[in-house]
Amino acid sequence: MLDYYEGQIPITLTNLLIGIMLLIFFHILMLGKIMRTIITTTGTSLLTNAERHFKKDKKAITEDELRQFFKQVGAVAATAETNSLLKMAYPDDEVVLLYTTTPEGERCVKEVQRYLEGEKWHNVRQRQLPLEQNEAQFERRGLRELVNILIEEIGKAQREQREVIINATGGFKAEVAYTTMVGMIFQVPVKYIYQFFQQPVTFPALPISWNIDLLIEYESFFEWLDGEPRKELEIDQRLKAVAEWDRQRILQLLLPVDADGDVFLSPAGEILWKRVAQQREVAELLEDSAPSKIAVTDKISSSLDEVKHHYPKGTKAFAQKVAQFEAVEEIVGGYFEPTTMKRVKKVDDDGSIRVLWADNEKATNITIRTTARGQAQTLRFCDRYIRPLLLQ
Repeated sequence: MLDYYEGQIPITLTNLLIGIMLLIFFHILMLGKIMRTIITTTGTSLLTNAERHFKKDKKAITEDELRQFFKQVGAVAATAETNSLLKMAYPDDEVVLLYTTTPEGERCVKEVQRYLEGEKWHNVRQRQLPLEQNEAQFERRGLRELVNILIEEIGKAQREQREVIINATGGFKAEVAYTTMVGMIFQVPVKYIYQFFQQPVTFPALPISWNIDLLIEYESFFEWLDGEPRKELEIDQRLKAVAEWDRQRILQLLLPVDADGDVFLSPAGEILWKRVAQQREVAELLEDSAPSKIAVTDKISSSLDEVKHHYPKGTKAFAQKVAQFEAVEEIVGGYFEPTTMKRVKKVDDDGSIRVLWADNEKATNITIRTTARGQAQTLRFCDRYIRPLLLQ
């Protein structure tokens, strides 16, 4: 075997091949590693703890003292944020520090980031929350912005194919409630460390789809409401044609009228509305539903063929058009409702879509079973094929 020399270090052909193989091996390991994003709400526990330690008002504590505080008590005792991150994250994780628009919040997030970067956490960034300590704006604006920013960061991380974890240890108690709600609905695990616990408690992502049927059924209303601030009188006029039961359910997702007479989605309503939008974004990336093996003539339930049920005009013709779509497996009639509004009522994980078909006198429920699987793919099929028929 020939030996080559570069300076005083001998390189054999065998060593060179081994080196190349090791580089390939480590590259494969890195490709297979799951990258993570830890979205962390950040409060002011650093200043509160330092105030107790130095026995002086937090406003009088200097930046040098805050840095010394980290060294004296350690990162676990210094802040809720570093205590939790050191127990649930790693230096190569992306860490997004959400902090409030207050001088204290800005001071704390700055020192938390400084500490982490000093410990070789190189993928840390800040994101400001407009959660001012103003109770008049807290629910109406602040919590809705918190929800929107959380959902935006989740979407960004997921598009980059990162695993997402919400660390809800720091910040306002209200932040914990709404970050947990976002995590549950968007199926992202939420971690939290109680002050007397040594390890984080995990609220796992639930393997269920949250009920967004009301928002899908009355999508035109929610889209209209989300476009700009709406007056209470406009809301009342818009909901006049809606059945009382559904009207009350819709109102539960709205905030009370504000001092300017405007009505907005509540933070919970905002989460669910954004979930509808996210499912549509996911749907655009999916393939079409598989074709059904059932013959077109066998897809329509015999009950829809019977004249004795006195279905609304055009029911059979509608069913025959739906049966032509390849992914449709079965079309079944259901109970009647006292309305004249055609609309989609329900989109299920199992590929089922329930619609109301109506004439000028009454409406009937029709269930369309398809080969779609998952809410996103079913919503995609519904938007592309069923909704256009209802608008004809």
